Amino acid sequence: MALSVSRSCALRLRLSIPSSSSSSSPAFATCVTQSWPRAYATESAVHSKRRGAPGSAKATHKGANVSSAAPKKVSTKVEERAAAHAGPHTAVTDAKALAGSSSKRRPLSKAVVPEVEKAVPAAKAATAPAKELTVEEKGLQELEAIEYFKKVMRSADPFGQPIASSLDVMLVRPASPLHISKYASLGQWWGQLVQNRVNGMKSFMSMMYLAGDDAIPGVKLGRVPWYKSFGWLFKAGKSQSTKTNVWISPLRQIALETYRELNQNVAKGDSKAVKTLTAADYQTELLRRLKKQPANFTFRWTFEREVSPTQIVSLRAAQYHMGREDPKFGNRYLVHALVKFDTEQSLEIYGARGEPLHEVAEGATKRADGTVAAKPKRVTEYLVMEKRMWYDTPWVFREQKWEA
Repeated sequence: MALSVSRSCALRLRLSIPSSSSSSSPAFATCVTQSWPRAYATESAVHSKRRGAPGSAKATHKGANVSSAAPKKVSTKVEERAAAHAGPHTAVTDAKALAGSSSKRRPLSKAVVPEVEKAVPAAKAATAPAKELTVEEKGLQELEAIEYFKKVMRSADPFGQPIASSLDVMLVRPASPLHISKYASLGQWWGQLVQNRVNGMKSFMSMMYLAGDDAIPGVKLGRVPWYKSFGWLFKAGKSQSTKTNVWISPLRQIALETYRELNQNVAKGDSKAVKTLTAADYQTELLRRLKKQPANFTFRWTFEREVSPTQIVSLRAAQYHMGREDPKFGNRYLVHALVKFDTEQSLEIYGARGEPLHEVAEGATKRADGTVAAKPKRVTEYLVMEKRMWYDTPWVFREQKWEA
C-alpha cells in the first residue's frame, strides 16, 4: 500500500533524518500518525481484548465493516432538510422551516407569502389543546362509541359496557331565607338556591319520563285516560318526599335494603357479592378495602336504625339503550339516583382468639356465642344508585359523594 506524506512532513523528515536512518524515528512515526489514521486498528485492539487472542487488522476490518476512508462531507442543504424532518412533523413546523430556509437562500415569492401566513394560524389552532367537553358533548361521544362498537363487535352487547361517568345528579343543601346566615356570601346562597331549583326540575322531568313509559320502579300505572294523567304533575314533583304513599317510596325501600345487604357482605369479606351490588369507582374502592382487611380478624356489621328516613335527593333518567329494536325486558332507560342514608350502625371486630377489639356498647353483655354488641355510631352517606332498566339485574351503587 502506498503511503502519501504531506509536504510539511516531508520537510521535517529531510531536516531531522539522515539518509541512512531507518523509518522508525519519532518524526516519521508522528507524520505517519497524522497523515494516515487507521480506524480499524482500534477495532482490532478491541476485538483482541475481548477474544483474548490477537486478531489481524484485515480480518477486523472485514468483520466490523469499518472503512479507513474519511467520512464524506454532507452539504448544508441536506443537513437543513434532515433537521427539519427530525422534529414533530406538523403544519406549523413545515411552515416555519419553509420560511426560515427560504430566508437564508432566497426570499419567498409574493404568491407563497400569503399562503404561509394563513397556514400558520390554522395549524396552531389545530394543534391547540382541546377544550373541556360539556356533559352533553360527553354523552354524544359515548353514543358514537356505542354505535362504532356495534359495527365492530356484532356478537357483543354494546349497552352492557361500563358507563364512564354518572348522570348529573346534584347534592342539595337548605337554601331558604332562614339559612342565609349559614353561607359565606349572598351570592353563594343565591347560587345554591338556583341549583336546588334546577335539580328539582330535572328530577321532575325524569319522573315524568318514567311515568310515561310505565317504568317507575315498584309502581304499576298501566293505561291511564288522558284526563287523569294531569294528576301526574303533582305526583312527579314529589321525588324528594319521604312519605309512603308517593311514587318514589318503593325506590327508597329498594335503596335501603341494597345498602344493608352491601354492608353486611363487606363485613363478611364476600368480594363476589360486593361486585354484584357495586359498579365503577365505588366497586374499586370497596374491593381495595377488602384487600386491606386483616385475614385473622372477624367483622360483624349491624344496622341499628334510621336516624332520618332514606331520601332520594336527586333523580335522573335518560334513554341509553339506542338499539333499533326495543329491549326484550324492561325499557330503554338508564336511571341514576342520589340517595341519602342517615343511619345508626355498629361494627364488631374480633381478633384471632375471639377477643373483642371494638368499643363495647354501654350495658352490653356477652351473648351465647361469645360476642358482645358494639357501640352504635351515626353515619351519613350519599351514594349514587344505578339501574339499567333493560336488564333483570339488581340496583347497584356506583359512586359516593361528599357534602361540602
